[in-house]
Amino acid sequence: MKKLLLALVLWGSVLCTPVFAKTFVGVLWPMFGPLPAIGLVELVAELKFMPDVEVKTYLHQEWPALVDDIERQPAGTRTVVVGYSLGANSSVFVANKANYIDVIIALQPSMLSWNPAVTGRVGRMIEVYNPDPAMTFGGMGSKKLIGPNIEYIANNDSHPGAQFSSEFRNLVKSEIARVTAEPAVATAQAAAPAATTLAFADTRTPATQVTGQVRAPAAPIRAQAAIQAPIQAPLPAPRPANITGQTKLAALKQQSSSHERSEATHDPTSEPSREASLESGRGSNSQPEYATAFLESLTSTVDSGYLFAQRQLTVADMMDYATRNYRNARTAELLPIDSEDR
Repeated sequence: MKKLLLALVLWGSVLCTPVFAKTFVGVLWPMFGPLPAIGLVELVAELKFMPDVEVKTYLHQEWPALVDDIERQPAGTRTVVVGYSLGANSSVFVANKANYIDVIIALQPSMLSWNPAVTGRVGRMIEVYNPDPAMTFGGMGSKKLIGPNIEYIANNDSHPGAQFSSEFRNLVKSEIARVTAEPAVATAQAAAPAATTLAFADTRTPATQVTGQVRAPAAPIRAQAAIQAPIQAPLPAPRPANITGQTKLAALKQQSSSHERSEATHDPTSEPSREASLESGRGSNSQPEYATAFLESLTSTVDSGYLFAQRQLTVADMMDYATRNYRNARTAELLPIDSEDR
């Protein structure tokens, strides 16, 4: 029982749901209504067979009712207005009173009627007229409407025969099919890309700021490189090890032999230059530290005077030095006796 009631409720909701047309078409008859407009009557019958299209007709003086019907259409419904003769003149009033109309097609407006310029919001307005008033019974189909958004199509049809024109009928059908196929969001978002482009242009970074941001990291990079670079401290000068015992004696012998060879090849002319170099060496403080330490170790027990003065060192002096400093060592006794003859 519950399932049956639920099915009935669903069926009733489907039947009661209103069906809205995607495109609403309002047709304005000429003077005397549909009687002198047999061709327009046939066109209305053909338009009613188009899918998603609702067609409604009005007398030319009933244009306020057409405005009301357009304003009552649900959101997203397309609106098309078709007027013939005085009905084409009345389409201007509809355009100025309605909020928005997608397409208006005016067929041969009459010069015998007054109407203002088009100031309303119309997506596209097309006027088909005969510029020769003699062919339209004194201008009944030769009036040129005034407006900023009107497309004019001139023809050579008489005023009664214009409604039977295949070009006019095909134009009406093609425009209705076009607006029916277009999405409803296209008109509302037509001006959106310009605002988006402007907003994007405002958010761009000026060229000066970009240049400053590119050049700014140069100084931190150099500072970071200086921090990361290892600090290479100068290595201390090596100091010789302490010379003890027999090593000292061997060093003294080598020094004596080199001194004797230098005396054998002594040049008297080079004496002044040697003395000058010794004098400069006396005033210089660049003597190695290890040489001073070595000399201090040698003079710790013997007062040898000024060591940098030039003097002759013999083997007898070295033997005497070794005997006084190394009394317990027998190294000095092992030297050959004839060494003094050198």
